[in-house]
Amino acid sequence: MFLNSLSKRWITILFLVFLAGLYVTGKAQEMAATQEKTPQLLRITPNQGTPGTELEIEGYRLGWPILKDVEVVFYQNGIQHTTYPIGGGWQARDLSNGLQQMKITVPDTISHGECVVVIKNNGLTSTSLSFHIDRTINPPTIVEASLNWASPGQVIWITGTGFAVSDEIEVTDANGQTFFIETGSSSSGVKTAFSLPKEIVDGTALIRVIERRSGNRQASNPISLKISRGPIPLELLSNFLPSVAPNQWLDLVAANLKPLEIADYAEALFQQNGQEITVPIYGQTYPRVHVPATLQSGSVSISTRTWQKNNSSVWSEPITYTLATQLSPPTVMSIEVIGWNEPIYLGPNTPETFAVKPEDSLILRGRFPVANAENLRLVLKNSISSFTLTPTSLDPGTIKVKLPSNLALGNWHLTLKSIESKASSRLNIYLQVQ
Repeated sequence: MFLNSLSKRWITILFLVFLAGLYVTGKAQEMAATQEKTPQLLRITPNQGTPGTELEIEGYRLGWPILKDVEVVFYQNGIQHTTYPIGGGWQARDLSNGLQQMKITVPDTISHGECVVVIKNNGLTSTSLSFHIDRTINPPTIVEASLNWASPGQVIWITGTGFAVSDEIEVTDANGQTFFIETGSSSSGVKTAFSLPKEIVDGTALIRVIERRSGNRQASNPISLKISRGPIPLELLSNFLPSVAPNQWLDLVAANLKPLEIADYAEALFQQNGQEITVPIYGQTYPRVHVPATLQSGSVSISTRTWQKNNSSVWSEPITYTLATQLSPPTVMSIEVIGWNEPIYLGPNTPETFAVKPEDSLILRGRFPVANAENLRLVLKNSISSFTLTPTSLDPGTIKVKLPSNLALGNWHLTLKSIESKASSRLNIYLQVQ
C-alpha cells in the first residue's frame, strides 16, 4: 500500500514538473518571438540637438514600411514628449534584420538637459539611448555636398547636422550675386537638398545654410561648388567600385550621371608608374570602361572628362583604385523568375533552393566584368548531366537566360563563367525543378 501510494505521488510530481517545463518552454519561445519583433535603437545622429532640429535614428525593426502605431518618445524628468517619423529608409529584402533609418524632429516642448529616447512600434518598446537637449540655437554644420561640379538647375544634396525645416540655402556665385533658396524635403535627418538657380554664372559658388528659428539668421560654414554650363567631369566614387584586374571591364559608380546625359563623349584616364592611358567610357545609364591590359595589379589613379560640341571638361580629381592580382569572376547578387514579384537576394539568408519549371526565364543581376553577356556561360549541373547556357544582356548589370525544356526534375547547382578570363563563381542556391 505504502509503495503504491509513493509511486502515485512521484507520478504526480513528475507530471507537474513536465507541465512546468512546457510552461517555461512556451514562455521562452514567446519571449524569443517577441524579441524578434522588438525594435532595436542603435544610434542617434547627432547625439544632441535643439527643439525643432532634425535627427536621424538608425536601428532594426523601426516599423518600416508600414509605420503604423510608431512613436519616438523623449523621456525627461518623468515627462513624455512624443514625435513621429517624417522620413527614412529600410532594406526591403530583410525587414527583421536589415538596417533601417528614421528622420524625426526634436519636440518643441522639451527642456534643456538630459533625456532618453525610445521607439514604440505596435506596443513593443526598444531599449533607450541617452540624448542631450540644448535650447541654444546654433547654426547648422555642413560636412559635404553630393557634387564638386554641377550645372544650373541641378539638385544638390548637402550632408551635415543641425538642419531644420525652416532653414534656407544661401548661394553666392562667382560674380558675387546671392540667391536664397528654400530647402527641399529629404528622407534623412542629416541631409538637405536644393536646386541651383538657373541664373547662376559659371565659376566657383559658395553655399551656406541659414537657420531662421532664432531670428538671427545664423549661417553655417561655407562650402564651394564649381558651376559649368558646358561639359562636366564624371565624379567617381572609389569606395563603391567593384574589384577587377587589368584587361577586365570595370563598372563605374559616380556621384551623379548628369555629366554623361549632356555629353557627346566621355573618357577615363588611367595613370600608373608614369603610364597615362586614355580609354572611352561606354554607356550613359550604366557607364563602364575596359581596363588597359598593359597596367599592373596594384594602385592606379583614374580621372574622367566629358566632351560636348568639341569642347572638353577639365579632368576630374583623380581617385585611387587598386587593380586586383587575380581575375575577378562574374558575381550574382539576385536571381528571379520572370513573372515573380520579388527577386531572391544571394547572401547570408539565401534559401537553399527555389522552385522553377523547364522553359522558365531567369533574371540575374550582379557584376559581370566582361565585354558583353555573350561572353558569359551559365552552367546547370546535377549528379548525372549538365547544361551550358548563353545569356542575353538586358543591361551591363542584368542578364537573362531561358531554362531548357528538357531540364529534369530535382536540384541543379549553378555556376557562372567568363569565357574571357575563365574565372567562375558558383551560386549558393540550387534550382529546384518541379
